[in-house]
Amino acid sequence: MNRGVSDELEVDPKGEFLFDPTLYVFHLMVAIGRLRDAQLERELKPTGVNLARHRALTVILRFGPCTMTELAEHSAVDRTTLTRTVDQLVKDGHVDRGAKPEDRRQVVLTLTDAGRVAAAAARDVVARHNRRILEGVPDETLRAMVRGQRRILANLAPTPEMLERLLTLAAPERRQG
Repeated sequence: MNRGVSDELEVDPKGEFLFDPTLYVFHLMVAIGRLRDAQLERELKPTGVNLARHRALTVILRFGPCTMTELAEHSAVDRTTLTRTVDQLVKDGHVDRGAKPEDRRQVVLTLTDAGRVAAAAARDVVARHNRRILEGVPDETLRAMVRGQRRILANLAPTPEMLERLLTLAAPERRQG
């Protein structure tokens, strides 16, 4: 019987993992992401900010005033979903919508003082949660994981500019200085 590539991926050739690592690594990333997100949703409730709002607030905080396109690129959320999130943030008084002076058609998002407070409260919850779930992972292992994820992201990013934006999470003027 002729075995294909997909058959080869069903078993780890070294026998360490349930599946070949090229398949298993992505299963684990998805499982970690889903479990972490579900736990964070519960832990963020007392702050009045859900996970989607936290992510949007964090990007705007790091970027400074940004457009919806920039927010979508950096938060890795589609614009339709992001529009609903931003609408809620505006309604809650966390974000102001304005226009760029040079192009009144382009919407710019800016954090309000209340948005900064909400972002800080959510960031504290997320930081505590991240430290807890990384407990017992040695620093060298964590750093190797980050290097591996950066390499995967580099292989996926459609342009070097997109990769730089995703890796730095900073506004262009902040990256250069």
